[in-house]
Amino acid sequence: MTLKRPVSLKQARRSEVSAARRDSFCARMGGMRSKLTSAAAAADPFSPINLALADWDCDMPELLNKKHVSKNVRPKKTTKSKKNPVPASSRAGASREINGLVDQASDLYERFSGHDPQPIGRINIPKIPRVGVAIGEVDGILYSTIRDGKFEKYIHKFHKKDRPMFIVSPDGKQLFLIGGNYTFTERGIVDASDK
Repeated sequence: MTLKRPVSLKQARRSEVSAARRDSFCARMGGMRSKLTSAAAAADPFSPINLALADWDCDMPELLNKKHVSKNVRPKKTTKSKKNPVPASSRAGASREINGLVDQASDLYERFSGHDPQPIGRINIPKIPRVGVAIGEVDGILYSTIRDGKFEKYIHKFHKKDRPMFIVSPDGKQLFLIGGNYTFTERGIVDASDK
């Protein structure tokens, strides 16, 4: 017997056959959850039955018979925002005299990386166009860097209300993050919601 993958709501929207499979599964498993499952397992979002119902999106009413919708399947989202998990570098508290943009950039680099700032050369920055293509909101950024002598990879996921817009130059050769509510500090990207 070949096991078939769960049908998500997205897949069910594309195919009547998939929608019927999803409705049938949600009806069977939802009935088992209400009649044959202990109250503790039914209330636990990580119980096998609730994980299966979540895989099939049985808590999303679209395309389901009303009596087949299972409620309280997934863990409730907390409104508490998480603090930025990136620790400060060894030089986060360093202070220096700031005279101009070069000193300001050097100070930020040292506090973030834990290393002495060194000039690495000059680059030509293309002229920023007056017109851009708004692609959408930026959900997150993945970047690699060296901090305190160690190679590190970071993923920053923006909070919904802090996301910048993703803008592309008309020729498609420049990318910009415009707006948003965040700063880059000794801990990397910090959303306003993290403060």
